[in-house]
Amino acid sequence: MLSGGYYKSAIHRVVQPPEDQRGYRRLGVFYFCYADDDVVLEPLTQSPVLQREGITRRAPEGQAPVMEAWRKARTAAYGTSDLEKSTEPGVEEEILNGIRVKHYN
Repeated sequence: MLSGGYYKSAIHRVVQPPEDQRGYRRLGVFYFCYADDDVVLEPLTQSPVLQREGITRRAPEGQAPVMEAWRKARTAAYGTSDLEKSTEPGVEEEILNGIRVKHYN
């Protein structure tokens, strides 16, 4: 959200290992990074790149969530929200706190 959608989230996929490695145990390492709970999630409008691309904000004026509220909304919606097909192929969408969230499949 800090890039106003300019930078897309990383796509996470879990796939079977190659056939010759399927008998081995695997270890996954996951790293999630969040801003501090009090950070307001709106685009960094002083960025020359975002200014050049015309990106201003994703949430209505004065309604951008703070990280704590956004994290809790995402966690509460996980596995319970109804995703809608997007006009973009391979994309589903949901609305959280008034913000359209895209899921790339």
